[in-house]
Amino acid sequence: MANRIKSNKKPGIGGRIALVVFAVLLLGIALIFGLGVANASLIRIRRAEVVLSDLPQTFDGTTLLYASDIDLCGINTPSRAGILFNQLQSLKPDILVLGGDYNSISLLERLNQANQEDVNLSDKLADRSDFFYYIKSFQAPLGKFAVASIEDPEWSDLRRVMEDNGVQPLFNGKVDIHDNGFRIWLVGICSNVTNLNDAAKAFSKNDCVIAIAEGPDVLPILLTSEARDSGQWIDLALCGHTHGGQIQLFGRSVLSVSDTEQRFLTGWNTQSGIPILTTEGVGCEGLNLRLGTEPEIWLITLKSQ
Repeated sequence: MANRIKSNKKPGIGGRIALVVFAVLLLGIALIFGLGVANASLIRIRRAEVVLSDLPQTFDGTTLLYASDIDLCGINTPSRAGILFNQLQSLKPDILVLGGDYNSISLLERLNQANQEDVNLSDKLADRSDFFYYIKSFQAPLGKFAVASIEDPEWSDLRRVMEDNGVQPLFNGKVDIHDNGFRIWLVGICSNVTNLNDAAKAFSKNDCVIAIAEGPDVLPILLTSEARDSGQWIDLALCGHTHGGQIQLFGRSVLSVSDTEQRFLTGWNTQSGIPILTTEGVGCEGLNLRLGTEPEIWLITLKSQ
């Protein structure tokens, strides 16, 4: 009969160190993930004063609330976004401007589905409709306006939902805001625009024009196109879409961004005397997680010279 040898040998010191290191790394990853989720849930209100040389005196001090990339998905539900805008009402903005990207495909959906068309579109449209319903009562005396993204499905439905809830669509269109016989212009520039030169010719260089672009990729032609009497035709450009990179590791964005988006990734820039803002947006793409970036909404006060 063979003898059985029972071993009570415990892991050596090297094995115990490896286990401790693994546990610490696991805890660190969990901590970073938790901080990223918490960071994505905390919306910052940024404030800026912008001097526009063509702004009529009557609009001096006008406030514009700019929120882009709502990106409804996961814990970022329509009702939660509605609560956010209910809280923002205390800022009492004169104008509300919404950027594109009202929905996002969650990471789980991306893993489970071959492409965006396979995602349950009806659920996305319902969430988007709910969001605009929740902000229907939001008060902005000079108007509520919104652009669309190429990634926003069913533009005709989006236009109808906006109009039903008191938001004026600016899908490659323009609108003038009147006050005491003076006016400023808002121009919506969506990512599939091809006729910016034609749009520029609708304005004089002395008009006050605020361009709301879905993303920074249109900026090169936006900045080089000219008014009908030559010269620059926009006074301020507002952009979204980049999320500021959303997740940055070692100073680099995990998200794929174009060269122009990298150049205008986040914050304020000035090109040819034109102030340009790229907001980091409200929501997230794919996963409600942010590292190295912060969700934000801008309250911009327009000042005349």
